Amino acid sequence: TIHKKTEGNPFFMLMFLRSLYDEKLLQYNFGTMKWTWEDDAVNSKIVTENVASVLVNKMNRLQEETQRMLMVASCLGSNFRKSAVVEVMKNISRSEMRSSMRSVSSTAATMGSSSASLLSSDLSNACTDQDDSDSSYASSIEEFEGEGLCEVDNEECRFMHDQIQSAAFELISPEQRDSFRGRIGSILLRTLPPEELETSLFEVVDLLNCAASNATDEERDELARMNLKAGIKASE
Repeated sequence: TIHKKTEGNPFFMLMFLRSLYDEKLLQYNFGTMKWTWEDDAVNSKIVTENVASVLVNKMNRLQEETQRMLMVASCLGSNFRKSAVVEVMKNISRSEMRSSMRSVSSTAATMGSSSASLLSSDLSNACTDQDDSDSSYASSIEEFEGEGLCEVDNEECRFMHDQIQSAAFELISPEQRDSFRGRIGSILLRTLPPEELETSLFEVVDLLNCAASNATDEERDELARMNLKAGIKASE
């Protein structure tokens, strides 16, 4: 049944089994030491062709803090550093994060253009209203690693599949994606150590370019210089 529903796709099969387990349609019986399931329930389970939608549903069941960290990570690429995600989380307010989430897109209008300012050094609206403890971030990272969404090797992290990164990105309200990525770029520009910023130059510039339409003339000038720097680095 599972092979038929997933057409033998290994990744889809794994996600389908995880969804059955999460919904308690597949359980381990410690008395008989066997896995048990209801054939009718499994047969009636609808399998969508869109793997991302299955993953989004899975992510919506995660802790809100974990969802927010996945949103940020999805904007950093298939590979990302924990320190970069944590730095963004420490410098963005809970209300700003919520207004950018698809599940609360009705409040997206509260995220004004000032929050999307590309190169603003003002981080005063950072998370004074959120739990920014290292233990909270570590707990979230453990959760999405434990759920099989990311592979974590000390500081380096990697989404287990590009569909997972896409699903995490889908958590962001479509109307806010460009400004959200621009905001992340702005935070990283102002907070990363020089050597780490140099290493992540292409990624930071790409993020800032997403919200270039909201930039002031002064910000566009600085962004142009950064693009030139990135272009010279790429040609070396």
